[in-house]
Amino acid sequence: MDKTQALRKSHSGENIVDIQRRLKQLGYSLGITDIDGIFGEETERAVKKFQQDRGLDSSGIIDNETWQELVDAGYKIGDRLLYLKYPPFRGDDVKVLQYWLKSLGFYHENENGIFGEETKNALIEFQKNMELAPDGIAGKETIQNLIKLKRIIEARKTSNFPFNRKFELRKKQGIIKVILDYGQDIVNLGENNEYYKEGIYVCRSIVNFCKDYLSKKGVKTVLTINGENQNSFIGDRIKYANKSGSDLLISINLGQSSEKEANGCSCYYFKGLHSYSVDGKKIANYIQDSIVKNMGALDCRTHGTSYSILKETVMTSVLVEPEFITNERKREKLKDSSYQYEISKNIGNAIIKFLKK
Repeated sequence: MDKTQALRKSHSGENIVDIQRRLKQLGYSLGITDIDGIFGEETERAVKKFQQDRGLDSSGIIDNETWQELVDAGYKIGDRLLYLKYPPFRGDDVKVLQYWLKSLGFYHENENGIFGEETKNALIEFQKNMELAPDGIAGKETIQNLIKLKRIIEARKTSNFPFNRKFELRKKQGIIKVILDYGQDIVNLGENNEYYKEGIYVCRSIVNFCKDYLSKKGVKTVLTINGENQNSFIGDRIKYANKSGSDLLISINLGQSSEKEANGCSCYYFKGLHSYSVDGKKIANYIQDSIVKNMGALDCRTHGTSYSILKETVMTSVLVEPEFITNERKREKLKDSSYQYEISKNIGNAIIKFLKK
């Protein structure tokens, strides 16, 4: 797929054929039109169902995030050898491997579907425990040994594993480092790209206000976009955040919808196969409650999702969408610096509340 263009209803061509084939292979119905290379109502309906199942916004548009999820969903455990390489293997097979290792106590991170150093180390520990060659490769023999333990894995499937002891210790010591992030992917905005520059301006202002507010409260705070890293592409922001040594990431974005009256605040935390970010959910709820209660925002609730900014970052991460920039009334309020400051203050107070718990 050409990553420079989001695909949506009325589009046609080879890219649509590829999307339809992937959806059909995953069991999504394309109706009587089947695979015809035309992005019609049935294909849009299938895309929306897929997005809903994967914890994404049900926009019916194939943006970069949805495309990556569609590719990831095509890999099943045992289909290929998995090992550490660059760029890393990613897909649902990696996610299942991480979940199995997590259930057995060898892996302690989010099951983000990306085979990184932590996954390799967990796999080696499992192999040593099972007296297998500790090569860090998920091949046939290793997978078979994991499958033999499926009864134990299934018995633990409702547990919520992402309890970060290091994070808890640093929180008690009062040395938590917060990294603030903002950005909108212009590829994913589609027909709403007229709001891109304004959205970036608003998010940047909120982040800067929040940084100042937290710093005055004694919380060490850095930004993903700064003098060292001025690239706003999500991949570069994630890389910078992961190298920053931060304990908590708060990303600011603005909601967008074809429904011009859509409004309200939503917060998102990472959710995997059978587990979720415990701390992420707590912070998301604190921020959501603060903005809804103190600013009178419509409560669009908190949601567990697998957005890149949540699953590819190594720290506890939360995405905040305080309002919809596509709503003209809210858009005017968002451009007001005093309104931006109120949002940042509520986010800051929620973070401080969490750190004191």
